[in-house]
Amino acid sequence: MFKNDYGELIENWKAALIVSRAIRMGFRRHDLEDVQQQIVVAILDFEFDPAKSNGASEATAITALIDKQLKAIQRARARYSKRVVEHTDESREKASMSLADRYSAGQVAQSLDVREAVADLPPPEQQICTALADGLSVNEIARALGVGWHTIRRQVCGIRGYFEFLGLDGNATA
Repeated sequence: MFKNDYGELIENWKAALIVSRAIRMGFRRHDLEDVQQQIVVAILDFEFDPAKSNGASEATAITALIDKQLKAIQRARARYSKRVVEHTDESREKASMSLADRYSAGQVAQSLDVREAVADLPPPEQQICTALADGLSVNEIARALGVGWHTIRRQVCGIRGYFEFLGLDGNATA
């Protein structure tokens, strides 16, 4: 039925139990292989101890573990869906606002000044500014450019000094 073959990693009944519990909890057929792979990892970490099982069988303990993992996956998916909806609503709201509504005149002017200042920088420093604007860390930028993080940090300090010299340090009020 499924392409996942765990060989000697786990017994076949455990893999089949994951699928049957997932179907029972409402997972779609196209999600079953991925769900099964996620839960097999938890089963591999699980060690059944009859002395601590309070009379439960291994099958009962495995079923409880699978159900717990499936519920965690459902919660994570629900949180993700909620964030997507919130982000979409927020994007629509921003798109319907004019530029003047979103930013003060001073902020718009400062944004344009920053763009001009970045355009005047040498290409390597422009790359660093773009990467910082994209949310990359100093370490990520250093790896991408093939240099040490200290080099990027030194260049960022230089860029910051240049911006401060131009009065674009963010402390100005509009």
